[in-house]
Amino acid sequence: MSSIKFLRFVSNNQHQKHHIQIVSVCCFLFFLFHLRSIPTNAADRTNVPLKNWGGFAIERSWIYDALEKIVLAGLADHAILNTKPISRMEAARVVAQAVRKLEQNQYGDYNDRGYLEDLLYQLVKEFGSELAEIGVKTHLNYDAKTEFLSLKPIEHAQFGSTYTNNSQTLINKSGQGVNKGVNGDLTMDGRGGVGDYVSLYYQPEFSINEDDSQGRLQVGYGKLTFMNTEIEVGRDSLWWGPGFRGSMLFSNNAAPLNQVRIGSAEPFLLPSFLSYIGPVKATFLVGQLGDRSPNPNDFPDAMVGAYRLSMAPFKYVEVGHGRSFQFGGDGRGFTFRDFPGALFQTTTSSGADNPNNPRNVNNLLSFDVTVRIPNVQRYIFIARDAAIYGEMGYDDTKHGFIIPNQPGGLVGTYLTGFLWDPYLDLRLEYAQSTPIMFTHHLYTDGYTYKDAVLSHFIGTDGSELYGRLTHWITHDALVGFQASRARIGSTEHIDKNNPPPPGTHEIERRNAFGFDVSYRISELSSIFVGYEIARVTNRDFIRDDPEFDHVFNVEYTRSF
Repeated sequence: MSSIKFLRFVSNNQHQKHHIQIVSVCCFLFFLFHLRSIPTNAADRTNVPLKNWGGFAIERSWIYDALEKIVLAGLADHAILNTKPISRMEAARVVAQAVRKLEQNQYGDYNDRGYLEDLLYQLVKEFGSELAEIGVKTHLNYDAKTEFLSLKPIEHAQFGSTYTNNSQTLINKSGQGVNKGVNGDLTMDGRGGVGDYVSLYYQPEFSINEDDSQGRLQVGYGKLTFMNTEIEVGRDSLWWGPGFRGSMLFSNNAAPLNQVRIGSAEPFLLPSFLSYIGPVKATFLVGQLGDRSPNPNDFPDAMVGAYRLSMAPFKYVEVGHGRSFQFGGDGRGFTFRDFPGALFQTTTSSGADNPNNPRNVNNLLSFDVTVRIPNVQRYIFIARDAAIYGEMGYDDTKHGFIIPNQPGGLVGTYLTGFLWDPYLDLRLEYAQSTPIMFTHHLYTDGYTYKDAVLSHFIGTDGSELYGRLTHWITHDALVGFQASRARIGSTEHIDKNNPPPPGTHEIERRNAFGFDVSYRISELSSIFVGYEIARVTNRDFIRDDPEFDHVFNVEYTRSF
């Protein structure tokens, strides 16, 4: 009996004033997160990684792509997927919706969607214990259970090798740099927990090339969960927004950020009539940007603060709003009691950026919306299901906090069952930034961390047109093709009174084409192979003739 068919049947006064403000905000957030929240369980609350473990995706775990696809198919609704990372329990609840809807046959016969069988098979296996904890049992996880004390010292081990003819920092690879020639890396991850209260995740990484070898903790954090509030402390990647190639606030283009993050562990409902806006998820963080630049005009050890609100007001609609702000740093005179003023700053206009006022910050804001349409073939004939999304981002405003000045953003679509082939999917996305985005005259390196843009890799005054086509050849093999035409701008601030020398601060142009193949060797091992060729002009923003980059990489992953 097929998995889908089986699932159907298985069931000082000023000083004190600032402190009061902070305490009030924290109490409000704590209260807010607990309003009619989804019941918690003694299950794993580590995050689904924003890393390509095992292939079948790029730049993030295959789980995110799989969740998006089952939501698009109408198997789950009111889903919040655009605030990443999400926890394993959040992901399991989306899978649980799909299983239960198949059990209850709420959406009719799914015999014509047999291609979802393998997808759900893999998801149920991945989240077997979490599903069992929330009462979802199938033949795939019938014996699965959660333990109060859990530990997986090694969950994945991955060996990778990358060859390139030019040294470079790879796009959307968590700040990974590769030197000319052959580069090798070995990484692994593990997780553990104490009930539903304490979670731990770690990913050490070791790399070697002809010039150097080093080891580092790529990702590592601890998480404390109480009722529906979670506090995460450590190093982790973020991706806020619906974009596939980037975001107006945070993506994994830069290295994982050292941070303290507090938010709702899972989406919750507001009280009374406000519940009609649907599930809501709230997140707030403070991160350390470190010693950013040797530029004497910059402020070392600057910080970044941010919040994001996501909600699903309608069945297949997700809306989000976020704000990020750079603040503090050596030389700005910023103290703890200045934080409320920076947090609640009501203007982002450039005239407010007085360097002598430590409460003035570099503001960035975003608004996004995603519409997911199952069975879109009723309206268009080139796809079975579709998602249409957009995000607007801006740094400065014309008046107050609302009206944007020179906004940028992105628009995109994800079409599954493209050209009537259930195994063929297409993504198209266009992004554009403006000359005032991601740059700042106080934080002269711009909105960056370790020389990589925290948000979209196109930087200041950049753009990209991107497409990706994927096709399942067999149940265990996926092939992908992608193409990109990008303009990438430097985020470094230009002093009009002291402009850079001619031929510097140019727009880098990058036209690329690549392909990748993922193959599941066995239930516990897989291989990913990728190649990209790119024609690059004005590399590193210095006027130069075009040259070609060749990047070839292979990754073997073993699960435990």
